[in-house]
Amino acid sequence: MAKFKVLLLLLISSTVAANYTHPSVSHLIQADNNPDGVVFELIESDKRTWEWAAPMIKDLKDQLKEKYPEIEIAVVSHGREQFQLTKKRANRQKVAISILEDLVRKEDVSLHVCGTHSSWYDIPESSYIDIVDVAVSGPAKINDYINLGYQPIQLYKKSDK
Repeated sequence: MAKFKVLLLLLISSTVAANYTHPSVSHLIQADNNPDGVVFELIESDKRTWEWAAPMIKDLKDQLKEKYPEIEIAVVSHGREQFQLTKKRANRQKVAISILEDLVRKEDVSLHVCGTHSSWYDIPESSYIDIVDVAVSGPAKINDYINLGYQPIQLYKKSDK
């Protein structure tokens, strides 16, 4: 009976842990092909993108790492949401930024924004929080990762329907 309770608790906890699903992540996990890495792409205009994206990235990363412990994870932000990662705006989404800081500093996730997009709005590289790498071009950075064998996955907000 005790073994059954432990098994039941494990099943419940693993079900509860996966708050987010993404068809491309599910496909990678089911394919069992041990990809080199995943590059998550964000291109959003939502003013609070990181409130949903940061926990989503963490959860999807955890799912991938459970199946493929050696997989590398990168994030490339090249829509308006990238400006939420400036020093001036980061304090508006403190919980999300804390999640991103843990991902970058403790879990070796690379976080990039698009320098070209920044230049269009006269936002210098020094305006971003220190966990952010400003790439010359977001799309080019994604292509660099693809050339390294990473699987590209575009993230989007879950529907509220």
